[in-house]
Amino acid sequence: MRRFGWLFRQSSKPVQTDGFGQSLLDDLLWIGRVRRYRQMAMTWRKPTADEEVAIVADPLLGRFGDDTIGLAEINGLRCIVRDHDWFGWPDPPRFVFFALAGNRVVAAAGFHDWPSCWTPAPPDYSIVTPTTFQSPPS
Repeated sequence: MRRFGWLFRQSSKPVQTDGFGQSLLDDLLWIGRVRRYRQMAMTWRKPTADEEVAIVADPLLGRFGDDTIGLAEINGLRCIVRDHDWFGWPDPPRFVFFALAGNRVVAAAGFHDWPSCWTPAPPDYSIVTPTTFQSPPS
């Protein structure tokens, strides 16, 4: 019996949390929620400058993704999609999705492909000037 004592021994090092504090049951619930949200029709909008600053400054949301590309409100939840500058194997997926009820994260997941029922935020053409599309001099 001494041979298998290491199986029953308590670890002296505390387990590090990832910041969410969820259990295995929570993870399974999140998988179902994310699948459901990916099937809902959502129209995304660009975040305002203040919203972007608040998301980047958030200790949890700010560490996932590099840019916030869309916000949506649906069923009393605030949904956020951020993207990564570097993605694909071995890096994380291109996008990360969060659904928030107040300050509580109720679902989060990384994904590669944008769902077809989601309408992306319109592109920002503010950097385009009228001279951008002129023909070169002849």
